[in-house]
Amino acid sequence: MRKTMTTALAATIGLAGSAVYFSPWVWRRYRMNRIRKKLIENRILALTYDDGPSNPLTPQLLDLLGQRDARASFFMLGRHAQQHPEIVDRVLREGHDVGCHSDQHMHAWKTLPWEAVADIDAGYQRLSPWLQPSGMFRPPYGKMTLPTYWSIRRRGAPVWWWTIDSGDTHTVLPSASQVADRLRHEGGGIVLMHDLDRTQPRNDFVLELTETLIDVARRDSLHIRPLRDLCQ
Repeated sequence: MRKTMTTALAATIGLAGSAVYFSPWVWRRYRMNRIRKKLIENRILALTYDDGPSNPLTPQLLDLLGQRDARASFFMLGRHAQQHPEIVDRVLREGHDVGCHSDQHMHAWKTLPWEAVADIDAGYQRLSPWLQPSGMFRPPYGKMTLPTYWSIRRRGAPVWWWTIDSGDTHTVLPSASQVADRLRHEGGGIVLMHDLDRTQPRNDFVLELTETLIDVARRDSLHIRPLRDLCQ
């Protein structure tokens, strides 16, 4: 009986500890529910891109965004920014946001806590020519733990997730119209896309989807804004 009670107690403590460790998930839901309401009330579309910059996809996106007079937010990996500094320069020069997405894209739930924190710090360090230490952050895979949460809180950096996943990392790509229909149905949102250079079909999908979303926004009177405007 005592052994059974001890085992049950250990399991309870383990579950409680896990709940506390992964509690930023609750904060994410609270924060993004508030943001979602703001997006819908003000009919805002935020175009966001993770994992870049890359060549040629990021310059192609910048060409498209420039032609359509739209501003976006790019959450960059530090190692990729270091490889393509001229692209980061162009992103800022043309009025887009740059945010940190860590350095090596480590999954905080599957990484030792000090390694995940070090990955975030390394990302900010490599992005320091373009980004303040308190610059905006998006967690790799959208995952945070208490250690990564506190490392970001100490910086005073705003954390941004998304409300609509484009599906551009899915095994089977959706159609651009499917994602656009969701945006239209919700009346606004933060769309997650990726400007990491991958296969040509995936690159083409990101470009097509970007153009489709801009068309829908203009037709439905949505305001295309970078995330920095939502902080105001």
